[in-house]
Amino acid sequence: MQPSVFTNDELSVYYTTAIDALCKVARLSFFLGRIGDALHVLGTSLHLIEGGEVAQKDRLKLLLLYGTVLTVDHLLHGGETDLMFSTLLQAQQIAESTQDQQGRANALSLLGQAHCYATTVAIRKSGAVPFGTQDQGKYEEALAYQQQALDLQEALHDTRGISESHFYIGVVYQFWQQNEVAREHFTRAIQIAEEVGYVLEQAEPHRHLTFDALFKGDLEAALTYAKLALSFREAGGFRPYQPLDHLTLWDIYQKIGDMNKAQFHLQQASTLAEEMGLSTFVSSLINSTNHQGVQKENA
Repeated sequence: MQPSVFTNDELSVYYTTAIDALCKVARLSFFLGRIGDALHVLGTSLHLIEGGEVAQKDRLKLLLLYGTVLTVDHLLHGGETDLMFSTLLQAQQIAESTQDQQGRANALSLLGQAHCYATTVAIRKSGAVPFGTQDQGKYEEALAYQQQALDLQEALHDTRGISESHFYIGVVYQFWQQNEVAREHFTRAIQIAEEVGYVLEQAEPHRHLTFDALFKGDLEAALTYAKLALSFREAGGFRPYQPLDHLTLWDIYQKIGDMNKAQFHLQQASTLAEEMGLSTFVSSLINSTNHQGVQKENA
């Protein structure tokens, strides 16, 4: 019997199959809130494929997912940003060198998110809040990346990307307290997602419309938006941000005076956070909310 003769092309196919499977494992872990597991799978995978017969499109796929998880991990845990940015810049470089316009749009959007989250984390670590930061030159890089992404997504008719970029552009304007402009972007993000049938993409815009309603003192609208944010998040199966949704509802019910429901959502947030290793982050948000409440009472 003659031994089988394998070619580099066949090897590349095996790598593609392996990377697809590993990305599915990492993505599922990520959605379940097992962020550390997702990072381990993706980081190990990148080391394993170094120098291998891996198609650039597969390498790009792995880098984009790794960058996505690193970005959310930074928002929730803080920590260094070097790996997050180097991963996303490498993805952008591959997309540009292979003329992968969809990959380039994804990389630009993720770079915008990364700059937004890095700025927010730095502001919170300083003891300040991100709102009202336009005069300080904050979030300008995040906006520039996201606008580039949006322009490219529109040319590609990438509805999911368009919806997400409108949301992140809205976040920058909300932090700059240009609330009408922010509201327009959040509403557009929801409209696009709703028209196409995207579920999870509607969660974050609704949560930030909750903040908009709270700024205006409209507790009824805030409660409606907050409930929708949680329902879309649960329907989309994304657990890492669910504690944030419950904390938002906790805050609203406290303001309304319904302490039973407030306590329920506080407990839900704490339980979910403990399950996902986010207790420190959630506790800091609870303390921050309580501190702001005391300040308002003493004002």
